[in-house]
Amino acid sequence: MALLNWSMTMIGYPAHTRSSTRVVGLSHMSTFAAMRFVEDLGIVSGWLKAEGSQPQLERVRVGSPTWIGLPELFQERRVVMTEGLASGSLVFAAGAKSDGAPPTDRTLIAWAESRRQPWVEVVDNETAYWGGLDDRQLTMLMAWFFSQRPFDHDWHKVTIENRTLSILRHGLFEHGWTRNLGLVKAERRTSDIWGGVHRNCLLDHAHQPEPSRVQAGLRLRLELNELFGKDLLERCPLNDETGKVGVK
Repeated sequence: MALLNWSMTMIGYPAHTRSSTRVVGLSHMSTFAAMRFVEDLGIVSGWLKAEGSQPQLERVRVGSPTWIGLPELFQERRVVMTEGLASGSLVFAAGAKSDGAPPTDRTLIAWAESRRQPWVEVVDNETAYWGGLDDRQLTMLMAWFFSQRPFDHDWHKVTIENRTLSILRHGLFEHGWTRNLGLVKAERRTSDIWGGVHRNCLLDHAHQPEPSRVQAGLRLRLELNELFGKDLLERCPLNDETGKVGVK
């Protein structure tokens, strides 16, 4: 378990906390993964604004919005599949070139929200904050999160059973979800997740409780590409500081 004893986290922020719309934050989501997910949402173009060091991006001006087409971004290998290696942030806002360049008197996020368009902010090539997603797109994001390594199935094919989806959505904005990779049993198609956020989490979590305070867990089981959740009755095994298992 040692090599996999670390946690990914997903947190929901209600409207008017981080932004005017609800926002969902994911740890361990790189720029490459985020832009791939944008494409999976069916978005074909938009405006990208980068700040700071962005070695994983090519031909993107730092400090001013750059229009990009998603297919070309990947075909021309202008975004590199790396994790970490950056000290800066980028924001992508969906939009067509015919919409015109974003105004300079407000942020790219504010511009996207005024147009009711999805956006994503990636910080340090490590964490991603998503805004403007509708319920269907949010469900897709949860399917992506709960299907990550060490599972080996295609998240695009995953659906979430209705009762489980309701629990996951409520918990997302109530306390967040932590997914320790050591609690994933790929051969059994199960993954134990726990409510709450450990203190070392890279996402903003000032108002989220630690796992020991929440004591709410689900065992997610994948059957025929559908996720089902079963309540866990034991005490949460995650360390409040690190999100690891078996650490006092």
